[in-house]
Amino acid sequence: MSDAPIVSVLMPVAKVRHYLAIAMESVLTQTFTALELILIDDDGRVDELRTMVPPKDPRVRAIPSKGKGISDALNSGIEAATAKYICRVDCDDLIPPDRIAKQVRFLEQHPEYAAVCGAMSTMTSAGQPVADVNARSTTGEITSELRNSITRCSLCTYLLRTDSVRETGGFRSWFITAEDIDFALRFGERFRVYYESMPTYWYRLHDASITHSQASNARAFFEETARLFQSQRLKTGRDDLEQGHPPLPPTGGAKPRGSAQAVQELLIGQSWARHRSGQKAQALRLGWRACLAKPTTLWTWRSLAALAIKPAGKDASARAAK
Repeated sequence: MSDAPIVSVLMPVAKVRHYLAIAMESVLTQTFTALELILIDDDGRVDELRTMVPPKDPRVRAIPSKGKGISDALNSGIEAATAKYICRVDCDDLIPPDRIAKQVRFLEQHPEYAAVCGAMSTMTSAGQPVADVNARSTTGEITSELRNSITRCSLCTYLLRTDSVRETGGFRSWFITAEDIDFALRFGERFRVYYESMPTYWYRLHDASITHSQASNARAFFEETARLFQSQRLKTGRDDLEQGHPPLPPTGGAKPRGSAQAVQELLIGQSWARHRSGQKAQALRLGWRACLAKPTTLWTWRSLAALAIKPAGKDASARAAK
């Protein structure tokens, strides 16, 4: 590529590599072409990863991580990034073809914001759509939300100014999960962030992902601690991690929340949203799909029965069906 890239796309790559080719394709076929794709090896197999780089596309390179874990991998990518803007795309996910173009346009037109983010859609391991997340949220600034520990959307939907990312300090390696939440909260304390209600990311639900292979109590612990740390910073200027005495993570682990359960919960939530808006047929179809995702789960069948019985448009909820 003759011109310097304007966007650096960071793609951490660990054990799950069978979605990598399609994830790379979704980046490299963006309508916005002035980008670089940095594959960051997080599994000690950088030589193997380099063989997966498209030979005719100089925008792609593979680098080793300078540590171990997702935070160190992302920090290695930030250090290697050469562009004005930066975003993250995981190696099992996808982005819409015009996502980067639209977000670059926004930040070029609004220098007062250090980042712009958007809505996310979920899909099954096979790529079948499941549900949209925050698609109906109101467009507008979300800085105050971040400063009150509210993370409306995934960090993977963000396009950020690279100098602001570096000023924030990158990711903190103590977080073996929820590193994105911790970063987003710290970023929002320093910089303004805008939310545009448009599709920006397709998140794949599958059991090999970090989210669905980690113990559920560990995930909850790190997410809660990220928000606790923000409360401490806002009160005293520093959190327990910065002062060198963070809480001890839980030992052992509760059973991971599998992707089938996540699919069910998203579909049931969407089915009741359709029911409340009077779309009973769509609600029933979504409820049926939730049951098929994991047929042995009794509460989804109860929810489907409630969807069939209750008049559409009423203020019903999935909880009432359990």
